[in-house]
Amino acid sequence: MPVYWKIKPANWSEHRRNYADKPKTDSISKQIMVQKIHGTEDDPRVRVRRARPADVPRILRFVRENSRLAWPGLVNKTPSENNNVVLSDYVARTLAQGHSMLAEQQEPKRGWSQIRGLAISTSVCPWDATMLEKWARCMRCARSRKLMLFTAHCLRAPGLHDKYRVHNILQVVLMVPPNAPKASEVVHMLAKNCIERGKETGFPVLRFDVTDDLVTKVLDELRLKKEYEFNYEILPNAIKILPNESNNNEESKDNRGRSLTVYTAFPHAEKS
Repeated sequence: MPVYWKIKPANWSEHRRNYADKPKTDSISKQIMVQKIHGTEDDPRVRVRRARPADVPRILRFVRENSRLAWPGLVNKTPSENNNVVLSDYVARTLAQGHSMLAEQQEPKRGWSQIRGLAISTSVCPWDATMLEKWARCMRCARSRKLMLFTAHCLRAPGLHDKYRVHNILQVVLMVPPNAPKASEVVHMLAKNCIERGKETGFPVLRFDVTDDLVTKVLDELRLKKEYEFNYEILPNAIKILPNESNNNEESKDNRGRSLTVYTAFPHAEKS
């Protein structure tokens, strides 16, 4: 007598990919979606939330318009096409990790649409600086190569992985235009939500890489620990493309007084 087997249809929902803007209902894992709304009917209302895949085009446009806030002296006021491609690729790779936050303002009849600030957050491990240097050597655009070498140098220099004996650190770059409404409050909201994100996802250490005076002032008010300061008016040999390269007059003028400061936060030590 023949034996018949009943074929069970595959449950494709078990293998469905979930994004930050699509909450998982069939999982016991906690879907973190930070959203804080500040403001009144008379004042602009601003909220902070995690960046979604649908936000990528708007975020890349915001980064291109405000990249000099995060990398002053290393990004031209009007970046070249090659520089834009590299910068967009670098930011898009960072956004794919799902840790970045954006602050957006509500506009009448348009909903939440105007980006007022951005926290580009990425998980970094001890060998990421070496990977950035290898990537930089493959770039034809000299400005992009120098930006990646600068990023690798600043990532390695404080030695935070060895100092705190951790493998992963959440690196945060805050970008808030100083002329934005309530800019200081937006920086404060983004910083606090990044620390909360680090706590929820298990990062023992956060590092904030700061080149803007407004962000520096807010992080000082939050009493974060200042770990490292690097003045790059004259770039070290590790960042120069050629060993005997010297800064031209335009670049030296743009770099004058520029410095990068690294602050650290320890989410699990923060009071809830």
